[in-house]
Amino acid sequence: MKSHFNKMLAVLLILLALSCSPSLSAQIDDADTATRAKCGIYLNAALPTEALAIAIPKSWPGCDSIHSYSGIGQKVNFAAARQCAWRERLARQANLEPRYSPESLFGGSAMLAVLYANGEGVEQNKPLAMRFACESALNDQGLAAVAALPDMPHISENKFRYCDYGFTTFEMNFCAEYQNEITERGRQDALDALSKPWPQAEKEAFATLRKAAENYAKSHGENEVYRGGTIRYLRENGVEERQRDKFVAAVRKFEAGQLPTGTEGDFRSADLDLNMTYKKLLELAAAQNFAEDDGDIHPEDIRKAEGAWLQYRDAWVAFARIHYRQTNPYSWLTLLTRNRCWSLRQTMCTVGWSDPACKRPGDNP
Repeated sequence: MKSHFNKMLAVLLILLALSCSPSLSAQIDDADTATRAKCGIYLNAALPTEALAIAIPKSWPGCDSIHSYSGIGQKVNFAAARQCAWRERLARQANLEPRYSPESLFGGSAMLAVLYANGEGVEQNKPLAMRFACESALNDQGLAAVAALPDMPHISENKFRYCDYGFTTFEMNFCAEYQNEITERGRQDALDALSKPWPQAEKEAFATLRKAAENYAKSHGENEVYRGGTIRYLRENGVEERQRDKFVAAVRKFEAGQLPTGTEGDFRSADLDLNMTYKKLLELAAAQNFAEDDGDIHPEDIRKAEGAWLQYRDAWVAFARIHYRQTNPYSWLTLLTRNRCWSLRQTMCTVGWSDPACKRPGDNP
């Protein structure tokens, strides 16, 4: 899971270095007049005893309030999230963490604002929540949302969610990745549950397939998506997430008995179509007028993704051979090849292919 955060952070650091947008962790003095006035009421709200007992750390805490709160890679534990957030808050105030990091947005004061606003693992305390929201430089709309919360929002859907008030490019990118971490946990749990009763040999083949599926999703997103502009990460990440969702949906469909069909002739036809599309895409990519850091897709990028797809395809066929024995290999090869051809055509639309299909892409097979 951490690799997603690290990858996202590397992209955002570049964006922030090129951007003039305000810092997420700006001090309250940088906020607008209305926000400063509202925060002036709350910044002196008394801290609880447990907070006063925590010593200022000498390095950034090894805990992770974000993951404890959301149950990413572990069980949801609001108390652990709060205890960690106290330490993150003090570390942030002591300048022990670089300004632009996941913890700068969601950890420390921001996490405490969420916990006290919603009454999650602790009694709801809106004045304290407002203090921490102000410390984390939450915008005025967010502050108003905290102030308007009903009593005990944790037992309803009317909870305070920090990302509902993230409007900068940095916030939107990070919030998208944060949600993806949660979604990915659900995907992994679903696949684990499906494969639990299978024989060991099938589990091992499926583990190989899952790894290949993830590698292909990443390679497809990193190498075959236009990366220009300030929302490059959102665009890339969206493609990867859709590929992961399609994989889980496909496994569920096959486990429900909806298996693919296809003959050797079907595969040969699909493979011919794929080879022609792949060649055309390489030609279009090579013909681009590349500029430094313009986000264009290069021929070598497409070749990297193609290599990852071939491993993914072969892993599917190897798994199906022992798990879906009633189907012939050409059924899987046909389906996977058609899917890959569809994906390449979507990429072609971003590198100069003028075709009506670019305006009505539709669904892949």
